[in-house]
Amino acid sequence: MKLRPAEEPEANIDMTPMIDCVFLLLIFFMVSATLSKVDQTPEVKLPIAPKAAIPEAEDLRGRGVVNIVPLGTPMGASATSEDQPFIISGQLVDEKGLTDIITQRREEETDFRVYMRVDKNAEFRTVKRAIRACAHAGVFDIIFGTFQSQSAAGSAI
Repeated sequence: MKLRPAEEPEANIDMTPMIDCVFLLLIFFMVSATLSKVDQTPEVKLPIAPKAAIPEAEDLRGRGVVNIVPLGTPMGASATSEDQPFIISGQLVDEKGLTDIITQRREEETDFRVYMRVDKNAEFRTVKRAIRACAHAGVFDIIFGTFQSQSAAGSAI
């Protein structure tokens, strides 16, 4: 009598759980990267500073971004004016509106700070008004965005 050798079962690995985990990680990193982006208005042309320091990622975390462009710069359907020269969260606001938004954010986050991106052609009196609005809201920790000069390192802040 001739016996057949027993067939060994084929080893299969189910890849479905691993693919699910990879997709979940991918979605998590995409969402967290989107949330950590700085509100950069493309109309802002930052000034060049030869001794600019690149802030660490934790220095930018927890900062509200205030953008200041020259008066008359088009922003969607309207343009910046003497009445509404500041851009925060993509909307034009006046000095009182800026103070109110910063005050509200400061109530939500006690250690709220400001990252001010000022166009190199903006008037200083407008910047002074923004600093005053921050002070009225109780925020005194402000950093300004600049580009490093090419001789320093060539990277942007």
